[in-house]
Amino acid sequence: MADRVAAGPPPARPPRMRPREGHPPLNDHTDRVLTLFDSKAARWPDKYANKGRLAGRLGQLAGAVRDLVGGGELLDLGCGSGELARHLAATGYRVTGCDIAPRMLRHAQAADPGHTVSWIRLDPQWRTLPFAPGVLDAVIAASVLEYVPDPSAVLRECARVLRPGGTLLCTVPDLAHPVRWLEWPLSFAARTPLARVAERAWPRLGSYLTYLRISRQRRRDRWWQANARHAGLQPARLPAQHAPRAPLRLLAFTRLGDATGSRHNTTGESSGDDDNR
Repeated sequence: MADRVAAGPPPARPPRMRPREGHPPLNDHTDRVLTLFDSKAARWPDKYANKGRLAGRLGQLAGAVRDLVGGGELLDLGCGSGELARHLAATGYRVTGCDIAPRMLRHAQAADPGHTVSWIRLDPQWRTLPFAPGVLDAVIAASVLEYVPDPSAVLRECARVLRPGGTLLCTVPDLAHPVRWLEWPLSFAARTPLARVAERAWPRLGSYLTYLRISRQRRRDRWWQANARHAGLQPARLPAQHAPRAPLRLLAFTRLGDATGSRHNTTGESSGDDDNR
């Protein structure tokens, strides 16, 4: 799928993850996101193995793609170690996976010796996806929007690269889940000096506290739907799901064919996903 990016194939030398001389340094938030997920890269595929913590995610997301996207060009935005991208490619879709974390991408590429997926490394401070307008049938952003500085801008960029009628699938924290209630006070504690001491004493706890600091975009469904509409995306109805409520919600949107469609009053459905990224 990368051979359909923008006006031609992706550059032979992908964007560097660290700033070159004369380029602005990464901001603290972006650097923490990149560092956390790169540190998890070696163990990340285990989460998708049988009985892994994220094993149910492949089936749920792939099922939603199957129900809402007939075929064609897909982007897995924030692909991590590539399990979903490879799974979708194996079912016949033309898939590009992209991420800002180089170690995650190295694991994704190593697990794809047949080059079934096109892998693209995004600059950590990307603002524009490397695709021409209206070339994708679907964008999947699983556990991505909660980490970005400006989710509204990401929604607009996803809308830009989608064809009219194309689908955006994303998972966001479900604020109604009890786990999120507990995380609310913990997220404040994670920003205190005492949290820094705890991180050094208990590395696993430190990883969780870092997650709470960087998972900043925790919004209600109405906020996501309103901002999606402003981006030219209409909430789409997902098939009924019977999985127990989980800490993430799966949201679906459709790219509108014209600007006037953004004023339509439609109701979207959402269902639970099964774990944090």
